[in-house]
Amino acid sequence: MEAPQMTTARWATACALSIVTAAAAVMPGIAPAAAAPTDDTLGVYVGTFDAAQFQKLRDSGIDTEETAVTAAADGKLTVEAILGTSQAQALIKGGLPLTAKRVSAKAKAKAAAGPTVFRPYNTKGGIREELVATAAANPRIAKLETIGESVNGVPIQGIKLTKDARTVKDGRRPAVLYMGTQHAREWITPEMTRRLMHYFIDGYGKDKTITKLVDTTELWFFPVSNVDGYDFTFTPGHRQWRKNLRDNNGDGVITTGDGVDINRNFPEKWGYDNEGSSDKPVSETYRGTKPASEPETRAFDGLFRRVGFEFMINYHSAAELLLYGVGWQVDTPSPDDEISVALAGDDAHSAIPGYDPDLSAELYPTNGETDGQAQVRYGTISFTPEMSTCSTASDLDPADAWNAADCESIFTFPDDEKLIQDEFAKNIPFALSVAKSAKDPANPVSSVGRTTPDLKADPFTVSYGTKQQVAVTAKRSLGPVTLHYSINGGRAKTTGTKEWRGGERYGDGMDKYFAELRGTVSAKPGDRVKVWFTARRASSASFQYQVERKIGGDVLVLAAEDVTGISPASTDGATSARYADEYVASLRKAGKKADVYDLDTHGGEAPHPLGVLSHYKAVVWETGDDVIPRRTGQPGGTLSRAAVQTELAVRDYLNEGGKLLYAGQNAGLAEGTNGSYFYQPEGPGECLDRTSPACLPLVNDFQQYYLGVNTYVDGGTDTHPVNGTNGRFTGFKGTQSGHSALLLSTASFLPPAEFPQFASVPVLAYELPGAQPYSPYDGAWYLWSGQADASYKRLTKTVDLSAATAGRLKFQTSFDTEAAWDFVFVEAHEVGTDNWTTLPDANGLTDTSTGDSCPEGIAGLHPFVAHYQGADCSSTGTTGTWNAASGNSGGWKEFDADLSAYAGKKVELSISYMTDWGTQGLGVFVDSPRIEAGTTVVDQTSFEIDLGGWSVAGPPEGTSPNGNDWERSQQAFESGAAIATADTVYAGFGLETLTATQRDDLIRRALKHLKV
Repeated sequence: MEAPQMTTARWATACALSIVTAAAAVMPGIAPAAAAPTDDTLGVYVGTFDAAQFQKLRDSGIDTEETAVTAAADGKLTVEAILGTSQAQALIKGGLPLTAKRVSAKAKAKAAAGPTVFRPYNTKGGIREELVATAAANPRIAKLETIGESVNGVPIQGIKLTKDARTVKDGRRPAVLYMGTQHAREWITPEMTRRLMHYFIDGYGKDKTITKLVDTTELWFFPVSNVDGYDFTFTPGHRQWRKNLRDNNGDGVITTGDGVDINRNFPEKWGYDNEGSSDKPVSETYRGTKPASEPETRAFDGLFRRVGFEFMINYHSAAELLLYGVGWQVDTPSPDDEISVALAGDDAHSAIPGYDPDLSAELYPTNGETDGQAQVRYGTISFTPEMSTCSTASDLDPADAWNAADCESIFTFPDDEKLIQDEFAKNIPFALSVAKSAKDPANPVSSVGRTTPDLKADPFTVSYGTKQQVAVTAKRSLGPVTLHYSINGGRAKTTGTKEWRGGERYGDGMDKYFAELRGTVSAKPGDRVKVWFTARRASSASFQYQVERKIGGDVLVLAAEDVTGISPASTDGATSARYADEYVASLRKAGKKADVYDLDTHGGEAPHPLGVLSHYKAVVWETGDDVIPRRTGQPGGTLSRAAVQTELAVRDYLNEGGKLLYAGQNAGLAEGTNGSYFYQPEGPGECLDRTSPACLPLVNDFQQYYLGVNTYVDGGTDTHPVNGTNGRFTGFKGTQSGHSALLLSTASFLPPAEFPQFASVPVLAYELPGAQPYSPYDGAWYLWSGQADASYKRLTKTVDLSAATAGRLKFQTSFDTEAAWDFVFVEAHEVGTDNWTTLPDANGLTDTSTGDSCPEGIAGLHPFVAHYQGADCSSTGTTGTWNAASGNSGGWKEFDADLSAYAGKKVELSISYMTDWGTQGLGVFVDSPRIEAGTTVVDQTSFEIDLGGWSVAGPPEGTSPNGNDWERSQQAFESGAAIATADTVYAGFGLETLTATQRDDLIRRALKHLKV
């Protein structure tokens, strides 16, 4: 569970995400890296990149978790990545300034001599022997535990440490599990775990605190969880191995396409999406073929079940983080986080110096991971400390023998007793505090002096209901919790509370010691209410809210037009939403009374999910013509905190059964860029510098997983008719104007048969010339290029024009490629010659620009392109000229190539798609090609039965085999002007741009779809 490094781990990850997406006008789908050949091995590569180059590297398929990033001069980044040999060679061949990391002669000599401190597990003198010997030498307090075997049949062993360990039943006493090395290359973690074991053993009978802990607590130590993978890293060429040794392809050889990440293989949320884990064996986060497919996973799951640990510390490296809580979904706190925060501390006062405490999924999700399994299934409060990098440790003492420049990777912690001991020592206070807390987890003994609150109210300032639910997080041990409230300064009233059992997707776990309870306050419009909670002698802090006067509706119009913001700045002096009344009027026509929550008139404050949103059967969230929600003083690339808080509030509302219609001329634009815009999650103030460690990137998880939209494609400002295409929307007709977006459904990328929770369907379509952009142009079939980096895909046909005096190739194409980097073009040469050239499109789709990929070295990746591009990146090559299309075609267009130069000859034609080593668009779609000789159509097809005489030829000489190629398809992506799920409708345009009659009709249909 590693993450990039920079000034802080958080900033580095944010920076990486920002650079990846900042230059993209259209967010592409990213194709996975091709599987490595059988002779592939992992190695460490470094380079100093500008933003565009880093984008290429990141989008080549490497894992964010496998990349270290540090600041360099002139705004550039120094990158360290772990790559397979073939992948590295392809990137280097493609012009990226990567080199195998050089290690000093001194470091090479040390490596050749072998480690002196670090040891394998299952060898003579290894860690397994040490565990056996330790148990034998300490029979009163230590018991050797074997919990299962690895893929290769090696026993997975650890030590149970407690008084009378061999006679006390496992789990009888409060228990803590300390484990390391789920990821094989993280050598510092077994040292951390085994040294901690000896720390307790050596202190027993000598130190009162340790003696008491061992007498009353079970302390379990498993230094090596991934025993096969760990030992594999001690063999030549495999120091950077991460996974276990599952031979995925059964060829008897372990290569980069093998292994399962056993920290993605647990049943809890296994395979929830393809972002938190991968379904590709080549990926370093490959989750396996099924939940708990790996014996290592089953062994630890059985241990969790048998013992019922109060706490677990799962040591990893190397990101210098201290993680806890929900990992499968970003920014999702839970009740028992109160314990985790008290023990871990915060950014200013971390329980482990130099480590940044955070929610596990603050920046990116993980699923099927160990901590989630232990905490959700068994109630074990779990932590993942990401220990120090090699560079951090090496630079601690300028006078010692270690230097950061000698580090092979961030994971190769120095083989130095003092540095290892120092890293261990700074972790002791936290490890001890967890052990001390096992007897009473709800009241932990914090090494940073923090305590858990008895009662923590969830405050808000405005209510939109006379019957208002209010919530408190309470210690379960306190028993019943009483809600107190007073109205307008009057006498206090009391009522009971009930536990909230969670929503449709989250809220029902990680609540063993704390729980969310709710009570209801009765008040009248205009009342001022004071709220607090008590249990036994404990009392929460109070908060006050005002009941809005104009309430009582069925539907809420959530107006987030940001007319008081600066993107764009108001030019008419408006201080409140311009279009909310139009939505209210349409809702009235649909028989619904509507209330309005206007962020602009509420001081830019996001609506509270209970205080405001919970009172409505449905919410219509409209953004008008706002582009980016942004406060005065915020620069480009940032957005306001309230924008993100509003999104999270709506997510909470949907989680509790709410229904949503979301629309606006730029609704979701910032989220759709998936990391280009930064916000500051905590005050005071807003994000003013997107490179600040206080700022985080806004990602598109809410769009993908709640609104059913995987990809937001900027549609520009053209006016388009809009038609209903599905369900309740069938028969709708309207015309939108202003800025719009084409939305690609999540179900196109995560099939509902495998991911039913993300089912989504287009319900509105823009009426464009021809077919929808990514649907077949004619009939039911077309050809799709697929998505693959470093590919050169050719669809070829030989045409006999011997008897013709003129000729043309015409075909329909819709494409979405990385602009100026990936190209669509038509190649031609006279059969029997090598006089290749490219042909211009008579309709203007092509130009002669060789783009940005040429100076970056595309000819190294695809040597054949030298036929058309000069060494100076001119549009004239060795035999022909360069004419190509790039970017987004804006729907189906006819490509018309003149073949008159080949009249009287035979000509071989190729409709070609060439990609660089990085970012992928949606690809190229081709339909209805025809050959004309003079005015006669001599050949045509629409691919309804087969390729119609065209051939998939593969790449030209010099290009590596394509990861995939042209293929017949019926529907590669489902897209539309609006996407619907069971609970949401997301329109890629502003409903205010429709006529009143059209808007009335569309809102009525949306409400029927949502069953409101």
